[in-house]
Amino acid sequence: MTTRPRFLGAGGRVGTFTVDADNTGTGRNTWEPFIDTWNDRMGDLYPLPEFSASTVDGFQGTMRSVTLQDTAVNELWGSSPVSTKAVGTDEHDQVRLYVGLRGAVALQDPHDQGGDAYVSTGTYFMHHVVTENHFHTTPEIGTRIYIFPGDALRSLVAGKPRAGLATSPAAQILMAHTDTVQRTVSDLGPAAAHASRNALLELAKGLVLDRFDDREPVFTPALAQAAKDLAETRLTDAELSPAAIAAHLHVSVRTLQRAFASLEESFSAYVRRRRLEEAAAALTAPGIRLSVSEAAARWHFTDSSHFIRSFKKHFGETPAQFVRRSK
Repeated sequence: MTTRPRFLGAGGRVGTFTVDADNTGTGRNTWEPFIDTWNDRMGDLYPLPEFSASTVDGFQGTMRSVTLQDTAVNELWGSSPVSTKAVGTDEHDQVRLYVGLRGAVALQDPHDQGGDAYVSTGTYFMHHVVTENHFHTTPEIGTRIYIFPGDALRSLVAGKPRAGLATSPAAQILMAHTDTVQRTVSDLGPAAAHASRNALLELAKGLVLDRFDDREPVFTPALAQAAKDLAETRLTDAELSPAAIAAHLHVSVRTLQRAFASLEESFSAYVRRRRLEEAAAALTAPGIRLSVSEAAARWHFTDSSHFIRSFKKHFGETPAQFVRRSK
């Protein structure tokens, strides 16, 4: 287990702690240190339920927690089921957001749901937690569990849980911001940590309301990252363009361009660079390799000459020279 706490004063902390059963051994010796760290860092604010013996003894996977003051994101990837044993009777005031990445999480009769809730791959569920409920997962599981202070989001979900698709524009921007926080949390100073925490809350509100303030500067890095994530899945799509991505994310092209203004490259430059990098990999891949004309067509350059010129400008050599050097 690795722990990178940073103290912010007034009881606030920012950092991450991770447990990986694949690296540190399975079961109790892996699971319990993570729980102990959580109880030390966040237990007074957000006490955990007691987990089943089969969860503790058979844990296989990775659990990572990122904490930003009174907010946390726990990400679980496992190949063993996780379930609760006892949930206690303490009264809570928190809002939880579950996002399904693989498999499913079943929440047993959340107090405000009127029946069980199931969070499967590609969906989310957000509710106000007053009393703890049992839950269990499928053996193959991937999920993000956000925990927010009740007073920040209670008014939006109290008595009316929200569920939807994790592919919605608001969800994708929230997930992109989360990715960034997970990568950078150990380097955040107090001001940046506070801003990241506030952005998480505001983007969670946007998820409920299905909109966010695209003029707010704090959201522009998340918007740019969400655009990059979408572009990565569409590099061979002839219709990939700033207009198409902006429409998918429900923002204007101008807003998208503004999100990239502080970065080293525009959205179009990012797409061109990534297409060239993917083409270079395909040209030198083991087995059947693409020809220059095939690479130009797949990654939507006007013709072979345009592709060769762009390739040489980026890599400093022609595709043929690049391939010869890679042999």
